[in-house]
Amino acid sequence: MKKNFTIFLLLLACLLPLSAQNHLRERVYLSTDKAVYVAGDALWCSAYCVDVNIRRLSGFSSTAYVELHSTDGLACTGKIALEKGRGAGRIDLPNTLPTGNYRLLAYTAQSCNEQGYDYLMGSRIISVFNPLSNDRVKNGVELVGDGDYKALSVTPEASGSYLPDTTLHVEASGDADGNACITLANIGKSPISFDLSVYHDDGINTPSSLHIGDFISCLDKLPKHPSFSLNRIPDYEGEIIRAKVVGIDKAGLGAVSGKFAFFSVPDVRPGVYSAEIDGDGGAVIFTSNIYGNKDLFLEIPGLEEGVVCHLEAESPFVNVNPGEICPLRLCPSLAGSLEARSVSMQIGRAFDSDTLYDFLPVNDSELFSSEVERYNLDDYTRFPLMEETIVEFITELRVRSFEGRRDIQVLMKDSFNNAYFSSASTLAMIDGVPVFDHGKVLDCDPSLIHYVDIYPYTYVIGKRSFSGVVNFITYKGNLPGIKFDDNVRIVSFQGTAYPQAFTCEGVDEAYPDYRQTIFWHPILSLEPGQSYTVKCKTPAYGGRFNIVAEGVSDDLEGIYSQTFIELGPR
Repeated sequence: MKKNFTIFLLLLACLLPLSAQNHLRERVYLSTDKAVYVAGDALWCSAYCVDVNIRRLSGFSSTAYVELHSTDGLACTGKIALEKGRGAGRIDLPNTLPTGNYRLLAYTAQSCNEQGYDYLMGSRIISVFNPLSNDRVKNGVELVGDGDYKALSVTPEASGSYLPDTTLHVEASGDADGNACITLANIGKSPISFDLSVYHDDGINTPSSLHIGDFISCLDKLPKHPSFSLNRIPDYEGEIIRAKVVGIDKAGLGAVSGKFAFFSVPDVRPGVYSAEIDGDGGAVIFTSNIYGNKDLFLEIPGLEEGVVCHLEAESPFVNVNPGEICPLRLCPSLAGSLEARSVSMQIGRAFDSDTLYDFLPVNDSELFSSEVERYNLDDYTRFPLMEETIVEFITELRVRSFEGRRDIQVLMKDSFNNAYFSSASTLAMIDGVPVFDHGKVLDCDPSLIHYVDIYPYTYVIGKRSFSGVVNFITYKGNLPGIKFDDNVRIVSFQGTAYPQAFTCEGVDEAYPDYRQTIFWHPILSLEPGQSYTVKCKTPAYGGRFNIVAEGVSDDLEGIYSQTFIELGPR
């Protein structure tokens, strides 16, 4: 399961006093599908986490924290899972965002340990328009005439940004149906990792931002020997969640010190984490990254009667000072383009379908083994009581009474496949949430239970050991009828974004297709001499579409290639 975090933390504590050049130094660069959005859009991003010391993609941190700021403050956040320095995610921009320019930035927990860390390095400016609202970022919008706005723009041809990259060669052509066929070839000498975006060029000026080559050049200008302190434990295996006991004064912390905090996520596949509460009422929970936005259950089981308190999860975000952000220029002639973008966003939301997305593989280490004995209670005639159903049909479980309480026990298997019942504690769950009072499980209405999953091995969660696990899965997955103790809190938790590609292969004739981004893939790779061809479906309208590929070579040389293609309507 998990690596030995105790050894890891001891090593980290020993290494901190050493000279600064021995410390891992990480910087994160985010590439996006485009630079101009409307409020409510999906912002697709691709992350590059770099180890500054060795000038390679970092294989250390597993989570990047993303912040989007305007001069009004923090607008929204996101988390991206990293594997070998690469990651991807989608951030849904709130449809209430005011019109203005925003700064997008990312960092890792290890970054927070570097004194004087420049959070703005690698950040980029994006423009957000809200055609459905008159709200604007305070002092963040300048109204200009159409002529002045046009004079501010720099055409790609004039700037030379359509010149081909010397490592990644990009060619585009249209097929008989008017779709774009894009061929990418690695003409360099090293393997490359990159992202690819194809989006409509509607003439809206894009804010000035660094490309990845500029970001890499800035690495040489960093201070050579910065100081470090252990502000945060690095997310080596997955996001590390910090929680604090609240509702009890300092004098009463002795009642919870040494108790175990449990975090769990309702799901068919159990996600349960535990940590011991320290003398200050804090708990540090190591996870293997929790994907998606979830309900998180926080509980302190075993509290004495009269002890009233609960856990609150702390925010992992720094809330960075975004620095100076240039104002967004707005002119009357943009009305048509912004109306088209707003229609595209609204249609996309109304007809949103997962067939347009490709979910990329995730490094999702399962807490429990894949060997599970499943009972589908639809195959049996349920008894009125859950205890009767267990006794009659589920031979891998038994119920025993001990000191006035009822306990569920699992038929265990050892390494020689011998079976036995253990009197030690079994972890019982409903919809993946631990229920430490087994009597509440046994009092459940069996007609609400769809599956019973049994894991017949010993599991160690944090410092707690359990002889077997049983998960009662309801039809709706919402723990119906369970009354939890007062110390249980259910909070909304923002997990790491699912890595997705927006290939739009599921678009058909019935879909009202006004996509602005018509293709996005955040993690592509090519070996030297290798080529790759993609086909982009044309939306219902025609025009110029920019094709942008951005990434790095194996030896951390920046790659940026941009061209365009003219396409007619489908």
